[in-house]
Amino acid sequence: MRAKLIVVVLCFTALVLLGGIVTVGRMKPPAPPAERGEVMETAVPLRASVKVRREVAKQESVAGAPPVPQFHWSEVESADYKEYISRLRAVQCPEETIRDIIVADINKLYAPREAPFKLVVEAPEDGSGDWHADRPRRQANFERRKQLHAIQREKNALLKELLGIELPLEPLRGRDSRSYELFEAAFKALPAHKRDAVREIQENYWQMSDALKDKYDHKRTPEYLEEYRQINIDRKARLEQVLTPDELEEYDMRHSNVAQNLQNSLEGFNPTEEEFKAIYRGRKAIEEPYGGLIGMATPVDAQGNPIATAQESSADRRQRMNEQIREALGPERARQYELSQDGTYRTLARLGQRYELSPEAVMKSYDLQATYRTQQQELMNNRSLSSAERNAAMKQLRENHYNQFSGVVGERAAKAYQRSRGEVSYE
Repeated sequence: MRAKLIVVVLCFTALVLLGGIVTVGRMKPPAPPAERGEVMETAVPLRASVKVRREVAKQESVAGAPPVPQFHWSEVESADYKEYISRLRAVQCPEETIRDIIVADINKLYAPREAPFKLVVEAPEDGSGDWHADRPRRQANFERRKQLHAIQREKNALLKELLGIELPLEPLRGRDSRSYELFEAAFKALPAHKRDAVREIQENYWQMSDALKDKYDHKRTPEYLEEYRQINIDRKARLEQVLTPDELEEYDMRHSNVAQNLQNSLEGFNPTEEEFKAIYRGRKAIEEPYGGLIGMATPVDAQGNPIATAQESSADRRQRMNEQIREALGPERARQYELSQDGTYRTLARLGQRYELSPEAVMKSYDLQATYRTQQQELMNNRSLSSAERNAAMKQLRENHYNQFSGVVGERAAKAYQRSRGEVSYE
């Protein structure tokens, strides 16, 4: 507190000197502040320390000038934060200094309550190891974070009431790993007066999602999929009550599973801002209810075996999504987008960059790979061949394909492609 005391002394001294050296009668000190824990009429907590500070040492007299009047900390000290701030302002203490004093004091006040919940986590929560055996520890850590989060929100509410400021507050993380940094960036991009409501909606969603995984033991049964779809719908409906359509779209494009999956799958496509939005909207309409995963529509039973359903399959949804994207992008750009989603094409495109192949060579090699896969499937389905005949035909097909493929991309690139696919070399 000595630094605080010096700041106040300097503020007071400046007032005296600027007003012309005058003799000021010593102010009558207010009644001693209440001891810690004394009930006050205000809802604001008592300050962390309310003991009257020692009287400031007398200022040395400036040569040829009257001595500066003595200052007592008790002249601004108060057990009530609001009164304390008012007195600091009355002696013309800068607002930035007042803020620093009050924030430091409130942090000190809340530190004993926060300390028990800031224990070091014994092991990283990275999803590794035995999920079932690790569940109790994950739950205990979450409960600790939840209680700490509640205390920090209370502290922030007090600072907002007293000073109109908010300290940075991380979201309440659930048990499972997520891209929390992206969520936080999306929060900060929202209008300030809407952040608290959105944060609460998102944190509740994470808790419901984790609880749902516990309920169904991480198995994607039809019941789990339906409840998961419903909590995603509910989350969207709650956000729509807080955010405008443009704000909600921007928020989701910054962090949602749909947006993250899209950003990770656009290598080599380089969309414009409008193209990205068009693709995002097409994928969101299909993927959003399932948290950004089309394949989640394939349910499994209690043993993890796929279950056939009469509902629209993931392949049907993917086809419907691609049709919407083609319509939005146009034929040429839609074709380039579809190629960027093909793992074989992405591998060949990277190979082309490494070995300086022309776009035409990359495209021709891709068509050769597509033809090769079709011929392989035809041979596998040919029931008129014996096993020996099929094996011999398959070997000949591989050798012929390698000769054609290496003739397009070159020997070095062909071998590099084989290694990337874990295939044998046909030298």
